[in-house]
Amino acid sequence: MNLATPLALYLDPLDPVEQNPTAALFGSIERQFGNTCTQLAAKRNTIICSQGTKLSCLYLIKQGEILLTRLSSDGRETLISILGPGEFFGESSLLGGTEVTFSARVTKRSALLLLPERKFRRLLEDPWVCRTLLQTIAQRCDDAWTQMEMLGCTHARDKVRSGLIWLSGKIGVETRGGVRIDLNQTQLARMVGCARETLSREVSELRRQRAIEVRQSKGRKSFYVVRPDELSQPAL
Repeated sequence: MNLATPLALYLDPLDPVEQNPTAALFGSIERQFGNTCTQLAAKRNTIICSQGTKLSCLYLIKQGEILLTRLSSDGRETLISILGPGEFFGESSLLGGTEVTFSARVTKRSALLLLPERKFRRLLEDPWVCRTLLQTIAQRCDDAWTQMEMLGCTHARDKVRSGLIWLSGKIGVETRGGVRIDLNQTQLARMVGCARETLSREVSELRRQRAIEVRQSKGRKSFYVVRPDELSQPAL
């Protein structure tokens, strides 16, 4: 395997994965290095890395789901991202040589690939990798700004409704019954920055208005946005 070969050459030009920079970069790295990466099988609730530690590899998620959380100085934990297959994390810590600013926890049985830092740095010699990585980081910055605006909302009503609209576009899955968001109420409360009891009250009101539904499948609850227009209605 020649590390001097541009990763762009490993892409199928007809592959729709190219439309997403994160997925495109993940697919290229997996095709070039997948057989040589350390493989990690992790059970539910496994902590992959903790906030404040330095990383020695890039984590690529082949299967499962990883939650990224950040603990504030006053002990509040905020859910900052939910990552699934075809995504990766740890690039900012490797790029800056700094401590990781979040903790990563497995929520269901997962399989990851660990790309060593030395190989990650050699990847950066490829202009296509740098450009695609910058696109990924830009997307994550946009998400962070959106979440900051949501957390800054004064009223819980606005936090919850803005959060559901944002998450519908970010992780929502189109179904016949609406856009499915695979989060429970505790996770959503941590994502939008309100107490679970407050969230429960707002969710009950949205269910009464038939804007959303909460359904359970295989022991897991999910939100279904069935009337997105109702979520953007101004408060009376």
